[in-house]
Amino acid sequence: MAEGPPATDTTDGDASLVQAYLQHVRVEKRLAERTVALYTLDLEKLAQQAQAMGLALRAVQQPHIRRWVAQMNSGGRSARGIALILSGWRGFYVWLGRQGLIGHNPVQGVRAPKAGKPLPKALGVDESVQLASYAHEADDPAMEARDRCITELLYGCGLRISELVGLDARASAAASGWIDDAAGEAHVLGKGARRRSVPVGRAALAALAEWR
Repeated sequence: MAEGPPATDTTDGDASLVQAYLQHVRVEKRLAERTVALYTLDLEKLAQQAQAMGLALRAVQQPHIRRWVAQMNSGGRSARGIALILSGWRGFYVWLGRQGLIGHNPVQGVRAPKAGKPLPKALGVDESVQLASYAHEADDPAMEARDRCITELLYGCGLRISELVGLDARASAAASGWIDDAAGEAHVLGKGARRRSVPVGRAALAALAEWR
């Protein structure tokens, strides 16, 4: 069973452990030098964090790791970058455990923050005008009218695709959305199953009438 880790051996002892681990991944695991260089940077960061708290690397606990992850996140480091750093730290502590130097892996169970999903990029003004003025030339007049109607509703009303496909031409109990010609409005079921009303311009109403 591993002995309790020292609390303050933060210089030569830690440096020796890090160098031994890097030699292990370089020689025994035969990792590329670029990967070894990245591991070196990750472990330097780990050692700096531990030294700032007066801790030896063997004395680091899971709450410390979580705290450092939170600091990296609030400092603007990407979720992917944090995940890569955690991977380097985790491998180091796995190796320490196999050497019988620690009794647990403080990185085990610690996850990087979830990466935010990028918002869809909206069309620019010039692109929107180009799309709205595009000459629809379908072989089937009905398909041409439908495409023009779709374009006008998307551009003129600012609808999402999911809102557009849920539209019925007229209101009904089964409809998730519909267009009120007289009021010049579209009633749609938006994000989060919330209903909203949006104005429908004359060009969109004309395209809808042509398609009908």
